[in-house]
Amino acid sequence: MSIAPAADIVHLWMEQGAPVRLVWAGHRYRAVSAETIRSRVDHDALTHPAERLVGWSVIGRSERDPADVRLFQLQRQGAGWILVDVDPA
Repeated sequence: MSIAPAADIVHLWMEQGAPVRLVWAGHRYRAVSAETIRSRVDHDALTHPAERLVGWSVIGRSERDPADVRLFQLQRQGAGWILVDVDPA
């Protein structure tokens, strides 16, 4: 079940190419775990289809309430990130 509006903006901080912290709806979260979401770029001329990063699946723990742990599905939009889905982890 998603509790996020379709276009929530998320502020995402990265270190060494991976999310470490995010802010959503005025709440700060530390990334506990993060996995990339990639899509294949198929083309007839490619023998090994390329992949491109389209988002992140991040498990975040609230800095205010350590019991508040959520799974965030984030997608790149322009120069920033939007929330596609969020569920309690």
